[in-house]
Amino acid sequence: MYLTTKRAFTLIELLVVIAIIAILAAILFPVFAQARGSARSASCMSNTKQVALGVLMYSQDYDETIPLLDNNGSPTYGCCPGDCSDAGLPDWGNPGTDPNEQNAMFTGVIQPYMKSQQVTYCPEIGTTPWQSAIGNPAISWQKYNPVLDTKGIYQATFSQVAVNILLTEFGPSASWSACGKGGIYKAPDGKIASWTRPAELMIMTADSVWGEGINGDPSPQLGVGNTGVWPSWDTASQNCYNFGGYPLNFYPGWTWYVHKGTSRTGHYTDANMSRFDLGINSGFANIAFGDGHVKAMKHNNLERCDFNTQGNVWAYTYWDPRY
Repeated sequence: MYLTTKRAFTLIELLVVIAIIAILAAILFPVFAQARGSARSASCMSNTKQVALGVLMYSQDYDETIPLLDNNGSPTYGCCPGDCSDAGLPDWGNPGTDPNEQNAMFTGVIQPYMKSQQVTYCPEIGTTPWQSAIGNPAISWQKYNPVLDTKGIYQATFSQVAVNILLTEFGPSASWSACGKGGIYKAPDGKIASWTRPAELMIMTADSVWGEGINGDPSPQLGVGNTGVWPSWDTASQNCYNFGGYPLNFYPGWTWYVHKGTSRTGHYTDANMSRFDLGINSGFANIAFGDGHVKAMKHNNLERCDFNTQGNVWAYTYWDPRY
């Protein structure tokens, strides 16, 4: 009779196998994370396209004009068709508290053409937990109301999808002369027929942020958007600084270059508080243009100031509808 013994792994062999698995994990996990990030970016770009088509469909029903940032007047700025009481809410950054108010902000009025609130959230940023955001002093002082949440009032007031405000009531050609009780502003630059370069004119981004995420501001962490965006200060050359008479010298423009960014918080890199290169401006943002196409762009490209030879002026190439 022969006795047989089963050969087991030695300790050294087990350690070698474990080391190989650890090395493979270290190599593959970042690849998997990058793949997931690319998938989220692609999904966000698809959402951007859907919203852009909703904007263009809206314009077909409203005299070839895209929505204003705030389509029922602004009590905050004293320009509304009524008595400028809280009946004019929601407002930019002020969702109000009345459960009967209408969703009149930019993404609110195009909701019938999209039929989904979810497409207004970028998967890379995430869906905003409004119960945590509303009532936070850095964002909104009101008490959370689930009815307003269900109606999309919070989403539209602090929307990640944000319109280029140069095309709205805050643009260079906008008229506020009829403001006050019974008045309303006008924005001729929102009329598609007036755009000379629709394929180069950004109408909106899917990626915006309410604040920089520092000094107690939780906006990036909660995914709170800004509803409207504009080109940030041209402090390098100052050729486009406060260009054309409309006040663009107001901090950054709040487009969030979140895709492949180095961090999810902002950090001012100069004394003028005008650049976010170490955070908010570090990656790519998904941008929709006037002809409906969408592409990802970096901050130094999208917000650049160029000399326009036809108008013989310096202008924000992708933002200004007049040139």
